[in-house]
Formats: sequence, structure tokens, C-alpha cells
Amino acid sequence: MDYIRHIFKALRVSSSHFEKELGLSVAQIFVLKKLKDEPGLSINDLALRTTTHQSSVSVVVKKLEEQGLVSRTVSVEDSRRVVVSLTEAGLAKLETIPGTIQEQMLETLQNMNPEKTAKLAGLMKEFCMQAKIVDSEVAPMFEEIKPGSDIR
Repeated sequence: MDYIRHIFKALRVSSSHFEKELGLSVAQIFVLKKLKDEPGLSINDLALRTTTHQSSVSVVVKKLEEQGLVSRTVSVEDSRRVVVSLTEAGLAKLETIPGTIQEQMLETLQNMNPEKTAKLAGLMKEFCMQAKIVDSEVAPMFEEIKPGSDIR
């Protein structure tokens, strides 16, 4: 149980730090970084890349757009498609953002022995099922975001 508490604390402290120091949520940082890696993604593309719901990504993008960090434009290749891109201000902001604890955790999992990660996944699934904290859908990556919620 102590290690679960360590994970929760690390996530909470990291999230609070970014909100206070940078004025951005971890979800907003994640979207900015995805757009730097792959410029000109649609909302649906961003939802796929962030493994979260399209409506949650849309809320995050709207907040980033209000801050002048991203812009939405009509795709040159397909006029029916709107793409999201970093602005110069967004690129500059990214230069000030260190890695997040979520990125560190994902990288650690990716670097672990596949047999160990499979075992960990199985144990976590069993734990979640027995604790009745899993339903039929996988939790979104932006767990703190609910459609229509006020995201900074």
C-alpha cells in the first residue's frame, strides 16, 4: 500500500507544481508535447495519441488556444479537417517545461523487462478488479478532465 501512496503523492505534487509554476495542467503539457512531436494534428488524432476521449482533448485545446499556445486552422490537404498547431508562444513555453512524472513513469515501464511489465499489468488488473475500481472502459489519460469542466 505504501508504494501506491508514493505514486499518488508523486502525481499530486508534480501536478500541483506545474499548475503553480507554469500555469499549465499536466494534460495541457502532454498535448503541447504531442503537438511538438507531430505538428498539425486534428482533435481526433490528439485523442488517439493521448489515449483519452475526444471531448476531453477538445477542452484542453480550447484552454491552450485561449492562452495563445496553440492555434486551429483548416488543413491544407483536406478543407473539411481542422488541425491544431503550436504557436511561437507555445514553442517558447515548451522550452521552459521539464519532463513530467507521468513521462518518467511511462519511460520506466517501457524500459522494464517485458515479462516484468506483463506481470505488473496482470497484478494491477487483478487489484483493480477486486477493488471494483475498473469498469468496462479504460480510464482516460486525462483523468482529471471531465467534458465541460474548467481546465486551466
